[in-house]
Amino acid sequence: MKKQTFKYIIPVILSVSILGSCSKMEEKPYGMINSQTYYKTPDDARAAIIYAYSILPEVGYYSRGYYLTTELPTENLTQKGDAGVGNFELDELRTTSTNPDLDNIWTYMYRGIARANAVVANVPKIQGMDASERNQITGEGYFLRALHFFNLVRMFGEVPLRTTTIEDASQIPLAKSSMKEIYAQIISDLKAADTLITKNRISEGRANKPAAQGLLAKVYLHLASSKVSGSPGYDFVENTDDMYAQAKLYADKVINGQQTFGFTDNLPDIFNIDIYKKAAVTEHIFDAAVDRSGDREGSFSKLPNMFLPADRPMTIPYNQLKPDSATIDIGQGWGHFRTESAIYFSYADVDRRKTQLIVSKYTNAGQTYNLDINSSSRPFTRKFIDAQRIGDASSANSPIIRYSDILLTYAEACGPTTDGYAAVNKIRRRADIGDLRPDMDVTSFRNAVIQERAWELAFEGSRLFDLRRTNTMEKVLVQQYGKTITSGAYFFPIPQRELDTNPLMKK
Repeated sequence: MKKQTFKYIIPVILSVSILGSCSKMEEKPYGMINSQTYYKTPDDARAAIIYAYSILPEVGYYSRGYYLTTELPTENLTQKGDAGVGNFELDELRTTSTNPDLDNIWTYMYRGIARANAVVANVPKIQGMDASERNQITGEGYFLRALHFFNLVRMFGEVPLRTTTIEDASQIPLAKSSMKEIYAQIISDLKAADTLITKNRISEGRANKPAAQGLLAKVYLHLASSKVSGSPGYDFVENTDDMYAQAKLYADKVINGQQTFGFTDNLPDIFNIDIYKKAAVTEHIFDAAVDRSGDREGSFSKLPNMFLPADRPMTIPYNQLKPDSATIDIGQGWGHFRTESAIYFSYADVDRRKTQLIVSKYTNAGQTYNLDINSSSRPFTRKFIDAQRIGDASSANSPIIRYSDILLTYAEACGPTTDGYAAVNKIRRRADIGDLRPDMDVTSFRNAVIQERAWELAFEGSRLFDLRRTNTMEKVLVQQYGKTITSGAYFFPIPQRELDTNPLMKK
């Protein structure tokens, strides 16, 4: 989504952040809902959905905040020494209700929900609009609302389930809903999205039918595995066999029911901007999309700088396994995220996800520099680089739903069947590490798939949720890697500002 697409957005400041407002206001506040004068034309609907999407690549969400929140608490990343206090709390698993990073991501997710609610509530009422486009945009609103709530419930557990637009300040205080209610809403929204969205691809950064189906598969898998593992908060899940079956069903729709998105054989090509933004078939089912030509962060991304070391500009081969591979200049960054030795050494030495997707050395002015996993300039992921960036402005998207993620979702849902083995082994063969042992029981097989996800989806914001849903935060982070967990193991504390301004949250 290029910056010029936002030219219609100014009139759409309908669903401003609901947070931090005073619940005792008597005068009806300006700017909350203006459906009487807006949502009259197809252009209004198009502007509204663009506005709803624009929250995703913001700094506080998928261009930075999401990775702070989901990667620092795992064995994947730590932060530089002068990072903020919130980073250290997340990294050291001792989060508090005043953590600024948690407060920030909470705010952005609810802003996204407010914008999605406005689309869902108002676009269906627009007259004189092509029915298929109206359905498509409404379906995208349902998808976005489900995505935000899925992130919220996995991060915080019970949260306010806000599904209507706010027309008066008295509507702002809202009690928490149960996780059962929240998941029921997520599933309902995604099924609505699957029905209303008929296109397998709309445009970059727009939700599509495979995205709705893929996210629904992930939701069902999360519910099933959380209940089976005894993960806190999921006692309400009743039929795990059905949940696994539904995860398999919807993942199969993505894998075998369409040809727009598919498996990429060459690992570097998955994250090549010039390929995944233009290819007829790509692994990137749904991204928070950015463009380096934008005029502000949020339109473009500075996320790559978080991973790139800060010492000097770097040149790396496009394919580290081929000595004659073309070289690319990737610049230098801020060295904020530092790869942890735990994930780095967990890969087999021959695993191509390590040899091709983690940069361990680079050249500068003809000299080669080796990166030390124990130093400040460590090996780093190349999943978020843009060789054509303009200064700090990058076109590197943040992947939210990727084909390989859904392939592994399918494998885990299937269990140790022919289909399950075929799916996970397809991932392993690309990594050149051989097939899984063929005689595993259900538990061993699914544990192996979870480990495969740890390697395949490293640094993409999946690991924390995989550890939580398998009830292995302590087993992996404490017992295996020697970390200490003081708080925030399975759910982060609700931000104090929300508790202070929403009295119903305390009930």
